[in-house]
Amino acid sequence: GARGKNGRPSYMQSYPYVTGVEPSSDNQLSFGVYSGDTSGYYGLDLLNCAKTGLRYSSTACESGNGLPVGFSINGAVTEAPVAFAGYGIVAKDVSFDDYAQQPSAADVRGNVVMVFDGNPDNDNPHSAFGRFDIRTKALIAKEHGAVGMLVISREEVFDRDPLTRMTYDQSLGETAIPTFVISRRAACEIAGVDQASLKTIEEQSAGKQNAVKANAHLINKSSRASFKVNLVKKSVEAYNVIGILDGTDKTLKNEAIVIGAHYDHLGHGGQGSLAANSTEIHHGADDNASGTAAIMELAREFAVAKKNKRTIIFIAFSGEEEGLFGSSYYVQNPVFPLDKTVAMINLDMVGRLKDNKLDVGGIGTASEFKALVESNNPHDLSTTPIAVNPNMQFNPALPGKFQLALSDDGYGRSDHSSFYGKKVPVLFFFTGTHNDYHKPSDTADKINYPGEVSVINYVAAIEQAIDQNPVRPTYTVAKSSGTGGRATFNISLGTIPNYADSNDGLLLDGVRDGSPAAKGGVKAGDKVIKLAGHDIRNVMDYTYVLGEMKADVEYEIVVLRGGEKLTLKVIPVRRQ
Repeated sequence: GARGKNGRPSYMQSYPYVTGVEPSSDNQLSFGVYSGDTSGYYGLDLLNCAKTGLRYSSTACESGNGLPVGFSINGAVTEAPVAFAGYGIVAKDVSFDDYAQQPSAADVRGNVVMVFDGNPDNDNPHSAFGRFDIRTKALIAKEHGAVGMLVISREEVFDRDPLTRMTYDQSLGETAIPTFVISRRAACEIAGVDQASLKTIEEQSAGKQNAVKANAHLINKSSRASFKVNLVKKSVEAYNVIGILDGTDKTLKNEAIVIGAHYDHLGHGGQGSLAANSTEIHHGADDNASGTAAIMELAREFAVAKKNKRTIIFIAFSGEEEGLFGSSYYVQNPVFPLDKTVAMINLDMVGRLKDNKLDVGGIGTASEFKALVESNNPHDLSTTPIAVNPNMQFNPALPGKFQLALSDDGYGRSDHSSFYGKKVPVLFFFTGTHNDYHKPSDTADKINYPGEVSVINYVAAIEQAIDQNPVRPTYTVAKSSGTGGRATFNISLGTIPNYADSNDGLLLDGVRDGSPAAKGGVKAGDKVIKLAGHDIRNVMDYTYVLGEMKADVEYEIVVLRGGEKLTLKVIPVRRQ
């Protein structure tokens, strides 16, 4: 099983989790105007707000006027010219190109670019500009030759800007070039304009036509920026909790069934919360204390019965809400060989059974699963005892069968996806969403306890049917339900990205059989480093490039496989 720090067996499987970043003492960001030699220089230290040559009032400087964003790559530049690039967006599908507006034909090579935060559609998520976040803008700037990026804050009071909090999301990675957020006052200083003019320029930059914009000459040609970014990642150990129940059959015990559920939730809210600005405790009774309690009860019952022929591995995963971190780590570092893992059963939100409706996903991942799931659907939920221990007493008083909603796909936004990416057949149990999802109101008093017992019994019966059959489930390629990714595109390659921390390429957890990626020779475990001529460092770069690609056009994809760099061809298909 897992090993503790002392090398002894442990229930805890640890993996590194990045909690944030902190700047080392030598971060710098300064701006200056030069007249050929240093005697003509006036300087502006944006990090520490030194007052040399500052044209606006000293009170504006108390809290600093610039900071590296928490997900900036480290790097340094001395006296680079500053160029302005609107919102920093290039969206060919709507003929919008901020770099085409540069007076020198988009040549910002060697420059630091200054761009507005947000997008021309005021952050409308359904906009064609919705995919352009700061990481995407940094990639575009790098592709135009820029060596750094200054993002102009949207907040009048600089320290109210979320970008000043230096947060880091390890599922999204770093920017392609060093990136700072600067105050609107600092942007005025660099551009040589007042606040009202900056607002006008911001509105003009949102103009949807590629007419020459009034801001093209915004930056003083003698402006220079110098900076050094040195951020240190802080990490803690996160844990999957794993318990192993050895099989009793001398042959079948060499195969395993995984039963899993994630035990993390959203704490006091933040990213992922659907209660805007709430800092209340998000209790997560259904998501996913219900699944965690279910696998604990299943472990207790199976351990009492000791009738399992195959080895059963019970895993409580962490990091699911932030990007399947725990299950992704497990499938890269399994405690039992994945090729001997015959099935994975995932319970995520099984505490709100209503009208006997139960969703079961992954039906198409093994040829036997549909018949197995349907034949074990109890005739009477009120009298069916738990399959492994007939002595268990309960009376849920739920007559009739489950009303099953079956889906084929083995991918999706829960931990079974990590296993299916490794060609392990999966089943996913879910009692449905509700108004308390990802809110503080997901509390224990709303759990349907008898309903959850019925789900546990049903899962136990299915697990036992898999366990007792000497023939393992037959892995099959499931039809896609189109719900595996985090964004929707017009085209599909059939790749399943890994959302773990990455800045040197995007690891693929899976590739759908028969998909454009599979036909092009891309495989699970490949690391994509270039796609359609763009460098790929992380999942944000990848999603940006997917948004630019068109169906039925051939593109190059460069992957690392083992130590080898392979250049392959893919032809995206139109997403159904």
